[in-house]
Amino acid sequence: MGTSPQRVWLQGKICWWIDMIFVTVGNDYRNFDRLLKKMDEIAPHIPSEIVIQRGYSRYLPKKIKHFDFVSMNKAVEYIQKSQLVVSHAGIGTIILCKKYGIPILILPRRKVYGEHMNDHQLEIAKALENGGDENIYVVYEEDQLEENILKVLKKATGYPLIENVGKMNLIRTIREFIERVQGDRSGGK
Repeated sequence: MGTSPQRVWLQGKICWWIDMIFVTVGNDYRNFDRLLKKMDEIAPHIPSEIVIQRGYSRYLPKKIKHFDFVSMNKAVEYIQKSQLVVSHAGIGTIILCKKYGIPILILPRRKVYGEHMNDHQLEIAKALENGGDENIYVVYEEDQLEENILKVLKKATGYPLIENVGKMNLIRTIREFIERVQGDRSGGK
């Protein structure tokens, strides 16, 4: 299901009518497969479109639109259009989310998993967790992602999200069908 970032755009703009979660792993040369695999696994249970910037990670999501890298301007636009950003504990992403008032759920890269050279992201996450910012959420293990994403979305929207999962899965299926048909008509380009 991999796609170039342009596939999620309409006439050069991110489709603003889609409730979107932007997942970013930053640009470190080490992979963050742990985050990508879990997001791919839980995607059918999340009532929002998920778009992943996967960087140098080896894992290719099967259920989620993804791309390796985009320009800084496009990354900022993804953040601005998101209802939630799920990210490593990268300071740049954290600052942008704070600047634009976008909730961020952080899963720090860990040295023990070979995701970084040391555990400075763990230290950043702990400091942010204790900082009391109501738009910054932290999880330390990928198994905590689904529950916390749903909590953040419920807090942001004020309504239960379970009933929206079926609707989002139907929309996702229709969108994939249309993209497939359009691809067949254009010779798979």
